[in-house]
Amino acid sequence: ASYRQLPMWKGRIQLAPTIARELTLEQTYTFVPERFSGLNVPTLLLLGEESPRFMKQATEQIDAALPDSRIGVLAGQQHIAMDLVPDLFVREVLDFML
Repeated sequence: ASYRQLPMWKGRIQLAPTIARELTLEQTYTFVPERFSGLNVPTLLLLGEESPRFMKQATEQIDAALPDSRIGVLAGQQHIAMDLVPDLFVREVLDFML
């Protein structure tokens, strides 16, 4: 109910038709770390401190595969911090970019 009160709720509903495609890809994609070894682009991987363990593990695997990445942990947040605390999210991104 609280998620429905957020400004981005309407946009999320409009994107609902993509969910089945995204879930299919998520279930069929095979992560091959070596594919990313030549990607020398500074990359920020944001992770909510309270995100599920499997998300933390996935983020750590991606971080290990990318030659120029770092993990930014959003204290006290879960997976949807960009929606619930956009100021914190933006601050982390701007700090990284600047």
